[in-house]
Amino acid sequence: MASRIRPLAPAFRALPRTTLARAPTSAATARLAAQVAAATSARRSLSLKSFFSSRKPKSDSFTSQFEPVLEQANLFHPLSKSPLPAVRAKGEWISAHGTCPVCKEHETEETKSKLPTYECPDCGYPTHCSEEHHKMDKEHHKHVCGTLREVNEDEHDLRSGRRMKEFEFPGAQHRDEAINLSNWDTFLYTRGFLSMNSERSMRHVSHVLTYPLTIGSVLHQSSPYRLGKDLTVEGLKSLAALRHTLHPAIIPGITQSQDLRSTATHTVRIFCLGARAESHLPPHIYMQLAYLFPSTAFQIHFVGPDATPPHTKSKEPHQHVHYEQMTFIYDNSRYESYHAEAGPFNPYYDVFFLFSPGLAHPATKEMWKPTIPLLLDTKCAIFGTGFDEKDVMNDVNQIESSGYELDWLMKPRENVFRSLKHEINMTDVRQSAQCNWGIWGIRGRRYDVKPSDE
Repeated sequence: MASRIRPLAPAFRALPRTTLARAPTSAATARLAAQVAAATSARRSLSLKSFFSSRKPKSDSFTSQFEPVLEQANLFHPLSKSPLPAVRAKGEWISAHGTCPVCKEHETEETKSKLPTYECPDCGYPTHCSEEHHKMDKEHHKHVCGTLREVNEDEHDLRSGRRMKEFEFPGAQHRDEAINLSNWDTFLYTRGFLSMNSERSMRHVSHVLTYPLTIGSVLHQSSPYRLGKDLTVEGLKSLAALRHTLHPAIIPGITQSQDLRSTATHTVRIFCLGARAESHLPPHIYMQLAYLFPSTAFQIHFVGPDATPPHTKSKEPHQHVHYEQMTFIYDNSRYESYHAEAGPFNPYYDVFFLFSPGLAHPATKEMWKPTIPLLLDTKCAIFGTGFDEKDVMNDVNQIESSGYELDWLMKPRENVFRSLKHEINMTDVRQSAQCNWGIWGIRGRRYDVKPSDE
């Protein structure tokens, strides 16, 4: 299994996964974690008196925490002139390690490409070595300039110091209230999230929730993935087994609050292999997954060299964190070492997720070879994601060419609950990717016993 984090885009592949993938993904996750934690319990009731009072409301200890450094109308800044030190440092890193596309196109053994020290005035990123090369490449740069400006403003917004109301997540809802998983909009609305009044807010929230919602949207009985269009017959069989456990019959006399804490009748194990950014999310983020299945307890196993709990300095290779009806297990070993300890496996209770595993990546595919046969032997459902269409199809082609005996559960397709935020390849800012862009599913082949004709 992979010991180095997979890059976000092709040009990342020349550099260590641990160094690069954590920079845009895990670091961003860590920044969001504190804001999400502060906002989770921020909802308060309104008083009619406040609507008719002429006096200005007094500030309290909670709202005083959020003194914006940047106003919403002042989010765009060239990276080198940003008022935020972390953003300036990002620009310096790109200028020191990036690539000028014009120089790269005409690079020879005698003339090496120069570093991108010139910042585009429209997106604020260092994109070329000079203004001259920027003008020469204008026709190509215009296709990525809008995305770079969007990422620039999103980064400044996250660090602006404003109260992030987007992260005031709702708690459990009544079991009779239906949840619509058709897309991000319907999910947020039917789950009672605060109104998302901008595309930027949607990008922030989707980036945080893409891991738990990717899992939940596959497993839930209201999944957006349908037989024929997305799922195979074998896929429907595997998900039917899991849903039988995840949606048990309601037991009369048990209240909803009891369901969420002490009366779960089943435990479902979710194994996230090669875990990286998904293991760094605070446990309460994964409660949005648990709220979809209020009668089920979960164990989430994060397995891989980079699997570490958030906000911890402990170097223990195996750690447990308990949070309401969820238990989080973090293990730094490779899966082939963890497999025997985790068994036996049951297709009704166990499922595997491989978030952007890099099965076809030259630096990691040899490390996955001993793992995939073990997963297929369990006969449990296995789902994987990728950063873009090419990334997904590379992994799918690797699986199909390896000669494994397997059944396809889900055809490779775009993930409904992908992150809407773009991640920029800092060694080549022309390239970007979206976390969990695509999804696919497989399972070890089962053989049905049929009576002979004799």
